[in-house]
Amino acid sequence: MPGDRKPRSFLRMQFRRELLLLLAATVAPLLISAGCGSGGTQNQPSPPQHQFTNFDVPQAGTASGQGTYSLRINANGDVSGYYIDANFGSHAFIRTSAGAFTVFDAPGANTMSVCGTEVTSINSTDQTAGFFCDSNGLEHSFFRDASGTITTFDPAGTSGAQSLTDSGTVAGGYVDAFGAHGYLRAPNGTFTTFDPTGDPSQLRIVIPNQINASGTTAGTYTDTSGVYHGFLLDSGGTITILDAPGAGTGSGMGTEIVDINASGTMVGAINVGVVNGVGTTHSVTRTANGTYTIFDPPDANSVSSFAYGINDSGAIVGTYRNASLVRHGYVREPDGTFVTLDDPNAAALPYSATNLGTISSGINAAGAIVGLFTDASGVRHRFVWQ
Repeated sequence: MPGDRKPRSFLRMQFRRELLLLLAATVAPLLISAGCGSGGTQNQPSPPQHQFTNFDVPQAGTASGQGTYSLRINANGDVSGYYIDANFGSHAFIRTSAGAFTVFDAPGANTMSVCGTEVTSINSTDQTAGFFCDSNGLEHSFFRDASGTITTFDPAGTSGAQSLTDSGTVAGGYVDAFGAHGYLRAPNGTFTTFDPTGDPSQLRIVIPNQINASGTTAGTYTDTSGVYHGFLLDSGGTITILDAPGAGTGSGMGTEIVDINASGTMVGAINVGVVNGVGTTHSVTRTANGTYTIFDPPDANSVSSFAYGINDSGAIVGTYRNASLVRHGYVREPDGTFVTLDDPNAAALPYSATNLGTISSGINAAGAIVGLFTDASGVRHRFVWQ
């Protein structure tokens, strides 16, 4: 069984991707009160005066494995992601906090492919970045400005944009004949490329998952042995390799870094391999001074967890599984207390490729959380909890 890995990436032929989808509906968002984890959360506080708002992109498919994937939420409460239609084609979307949808495909995208167009990042002005697959199945980066103009690009080879600053700088990764690299694309279109280890031929993929306001980039690369390593690229170009204590060293194991806040605190997980028949990850933070903290929500009973996002206040969101193997979302407040998030419409079934449970994937400065859940039919749905 897979661990609680991050549900987004590019170059899926090299990097495993978890599907996150929504049910098609045109009704107004349904407001329902927050639920507690079905696996027992007696030691965790109930979320006060918060609500789940569920919505579905109208064009999303309604079969198992179809729906809408919401991955990011910006400071204004606008959400970005992608949806899978009835033909298993993927398309990008933005939903404003007022409920207005914009759906789009990058020029040249194969709209009939599950690797169509996907948004991976949205900034405070609703500029977005992401990647798409062409008719040959090759992936390319794109940037969409607030007016809707889309620019497609590759530093070289095949690429995917992963993160975006408010000023319009894009961070991503690409693969060419020499190996795997990272890139930064300035607002004027100028590229700066980097190689975390100095030898791209020894890497399978480089994923700069987040770039913060000061220009510090955090992410993950996979070496040719299949081991994950985190990395930090500071604004001056210095790269630090991040291997957290306790991380596994075999194929499919290691350290994954997926987000960084303004103070330089990063979050992600260590993958320790299969424990008692379960693919196991544990949430990790690393402060700017290099201090690592490995943790799981109390209800996880050390089975598995993954931290997906952190805001500038230090609130962390992620997902975990306990002994029942049902997947739950969580919030770790800045004071260290935990809240379990289970959308009331989520199926309380053991985690699998069909049943993703409830996933908290992003949090903004106001504490609004975006994520998704899977219903009993295997259809994915999006939520905001605030």
